[in-house]
Amino acid sequence: MELNKRRVIFHRFFNIYNGGTSGGQIKVRDYFEHLKNSESFTPKVFFNPETTWFDNPGNVWTSYRNSKDEIETWELKKNDILLLAGIDWMILNEKQKLNPPIPVINIAHPRHARLQDKRNEFLKYPAIRITKSSLSKSILENYGVNGPVFLIPDAIDPKDIPAPNENPENDILIVGLKNPELAQKIYKSLLFLNNFRKKKLVIKVQLPPKLPTRANFLNLVNNSKTIVFLPLEEKFGSEGFYLPALEAMFMKKLVICPFAIGNIDFCVDGKTCIMPKYNFLSILLSIKKAVNMTGYEREGLITNASEITKNHLLENEQKALINLLNQVDTIWNDKTLFNKT
Repeated sequence: MELNKRRVIFHRFFNIYNGGTSGGQIKVRDYFEHLKNSESFTPKVFFNPETTWFDNPGNVWTSYRNSKDEIETWELKKNDILLLAGIDWMILNEKQKLNPPIPVINIAHPRHARLQDKRNEFLKYPAIRITKSSLSKSILENYGVNGPVFLIPDAIDPKDIPAPNENPENDILIVGLKNPELAQKIYKSLLFLNNFRKKKLVIKVQLPPKLPTRANFLNLVNNSKTIVFLPLEEKFGSEGFYLPALEAMFMKKLVICPFAIGNIDFCVDGKTCIMPKYNFLSILLSIKKAVNMTGYEREGLITNASEITKNHLLENEQKALINLLNQVDTIWNDKTLFNKT
């Protein structure tokens, strides 16, 4: 029964049309669902009063609004656990941030360690932090966050991903939402070079705005043979975890993706994908390499990539999260793991 389960409190806030649609929102929602399906915990979500709701089918939190999963009043109970991500710290006052009344789990990313990141100030507050890649864990620990850092790699839900399309229409898809200027430059160059090919390639580029839903995006990827991903650049903090490349691997696509910190555990150059340097010429040459690959070479990369996705299944993520929460009191009460505030 829910009465016997320990509450885990989530806080969500968005005030733009695409609010609730990002990879980060999807992942927090996944954590919420992991706990809904657990024997010991019951998650509850509080939507900040300043949240603006739009008629957007991509918002993964819409179905939780006005449901039994929502709490309408922000009130923390003695036995609760607080799970924060992004700017969720805003819901606490300064005294609560410095000395939280209950255990705090905080999802953190390497870009938060950049002084210009608005979430940087939160790293000084005590929390049990979760991060998504081995390198991300090292970055946060070396930066000196307040509290221990645990690695729980992001995961994909096979039920949400379409079966691999064996006859995709597009030869090349450039995913350029996070670097539209470079994506457009690569796209125009490929179109120019395509003029000199006897057998023309079908080339597509994804630029802002985002597609309405995650399913729309996955179908676009699935309708393409080779996917060129342009993640957040290192100068902007890189990725905590780069889920789109992993999803493409699951759909058995040939992936081209530069290093982005959050892809280090599954993007292995020459084994699971092609990893060019993050610049125009290097990416263009990597596309040429992909186009000229033999069927054997191509299938080798795709097979290896498909195999590595098995390390990132949702059931593994759920087990790791619940295992951490089962230890939360022991960790939280070990004052040697936290800085004095």
